[in-house]
Amino acid sequence: MSKAMQQATCSCGFSVTSGDEDEVVAVIQTHAHDEHKKEMTRNDVRAMMKDV
Repeated sequence: MSKAMQQATCSCGFSVTSGDEDEVVAVIQTHAHDEHKKEMTRNDVRAMMKDV
């Protein structure tokens, strides 16, 4: 059985989709830091995620 794809989308429209939750979290955390000067916890990102 394949893993569910998960997606997180920033309020600016940046989006990442992956079957690897760790990758989604890392990419969104990096984006938030680099583009918005905001720190996000793993739980912050998980709250944004949805299965696609």
